[in-house]
Amino acid sequence: MNHQAFACPHRRPVRTSVRIVALVGAAMFAVACGGGAAATGTATETASEEPAAPLPPQVSKEAFGDLEIRVLELEVEVRNLRAALGAMGVDVGGDTVVEGEEPAAGDPAKWTYADSETWSELSAEFSACGAGMQQSPIDLGEVVGEDISNAIFRYAPVSGATIVDDGHSVQMTLPEAGSIVLDDKQYQFVQLHFHSPSEHTVEGERYPLEVHFMHQAQDGSLAVVAVLVTEGAPWPAYDSILVSMPLEENVPADVVGEIDLNALLPDLTAAYRYAGSLTTPPCTEGVAWSVLQGTISMSAPQIEQITSVLGEANARPVQPSNDRDVVIDLSAE
Repeated sequence: MNHQAFACPHRRPVRTSVRIVALVGAAMFAVACGGGAAATGTATETASEEPAAPLPPQVSKEAFGDLEIRVLELEVEVRNLRAALGAMGVDVGGDTVVEGEEPAAGDPAKWTYADSETWSELSAEFSACGAGMQQSPIDLGEVVGEDISNAIFRYAPVSGATIVDDGHSVQMTLPEAGSIVLDDKQYQFVQLHFHSPSEHTVEGERYPLEVHFMHQAQDGSLAVVAVLVTEGAPWPAYDSILVSMPLEENVPADVVGEIDLNALLPDLTAAYRYAGSLTTPPCTEGVAWSVLQGTISMSAPQIEQITSVLGEANARPVQPSNDRDVVIDLSAE
């Protein structure tokens, strides 16, 4: 689970040259102010007067436009270079790293799914990732069947969603989208994001995708509803999200149209319930998990649209259950 809304770490954006930014700023100032002496009137200097500070050079709007295009081209070149270095195994991170300089422990940009077994060693803040006894995800195998109350979904269709590739997942934020009520406690929807393959397994079976619906109560406690995805017929309700997928990392994009979170869920909302944790650093425990028994299907092209943006697997390995009770809801409503 990737949790930007809960201060979880993310990669930093590529930075353009300070010199380029300064040049663009100077050009913008010149265009706005007219540039040159004509913008400030004429002044006669005498031998006793201090020389006037040089004004920014005059830049035409056309030249300024060309400069903006060049800056964008340089940003693309930087990203391509960083990608090439990354493919060669060179750690380029989010900032320039001086040769021989070790990145600071716990740098939010540095954790990856490849080193999930050593997250707790990266920072003291991540200690629960190794020492916690109620970590997620888990295998939903040995369960206790009970007729427990289902989560009550109080979602409403709203527009104004944004989506971003934060470097660890693709995350959609949707203000005022509604809430859920779980065991008589209300949790406000915060965001949803994707994992591929699924993080939870059911009797050892792993699914192509898992969608996490994150919620938070007024007291700060968290509840996550997880939806497992199979490959099959398309699920049209996700189309507006898929066509809005961001093209660049850490650059938010608007999601077209309204989003009805209810339409993103399966018909069967009875769930596997257990006490767990966030599945990314800092692996905070005390999270109320509801992994829905009902699944949704997505077509192969829909799944590809998501996994192509994710780029690589972003699923934490299954964690020990440590004798936790996993309750399966037998009400099946």
